[in-house]
Amino acid sequence: MKLTTAIGLCLLLNNLPARAGEVIDHNIEFKDEHYVMDLDMRIEGGMPQVYAIILDFNNLTLLNDTIKLSEVVFSQNKVHTVRLESEGCVLFFCKQIKQIQLVTELGDGKIQSFTDPDESDLIFGAVQWQLTAEEGNTRIHYHSDYVPGFWVPPVIGPAIFKSRLLEEALKTVNGIEQRVKSLRHDQFAGPR
Repeated sequence: MKLTTAIGLCLLLNNLPARAGEVIDHNIEFKDEHYVMDLDMRIEGGMPQVYAIILDFNNLTLLNDTIKLSEVVFSQNKVHTVRLESEGCVLFFCKQIKQIQLVTELGDGKIQSFTDPDESDLIFGAVQWQLTAEEGNTRIHYHSDYVPGFWVPPVIGPAIFKSRLLEEALKTVNGIEQRVKSLRHDQFAGPR
């Protein structure tokens, strides 16, 4: 089963759209009910733009069509409460996933979030973004750890769920890069 997952991930990575954010390295594990993912990526765009796009919580739906709702519930200084709703499928099993996340800007390009399990469809959720400027581009290290609070089909379900996590993360990274390009285009287009 691991070989099948590895082949599927390789095919997924090789079929990314041209000029997409570059995936330098990735690792996804399923251990003790936790889905843990590490991605090391490079996005064509300056770090301030990329950082601002990641924190544009009311417009995360522009980054990934799986995200159906994103909105700031509360924000004070560098701490934000964000409501997210997404919809995804594993095999023929589809689920709408609701989350309330506490997002904290830690400085130096680091952002972390924790999912409130009492207000979410996850038993546990933690994400950490580390952004670093790199010669006009942005290097991103993304780490996530999720424990679903819903049924995932046994045996093949975890392998497919892992591949869906990677697919959605890559879709979001590509969405970030497309927003950077769109904002850059709008900036040079001038007033309308």
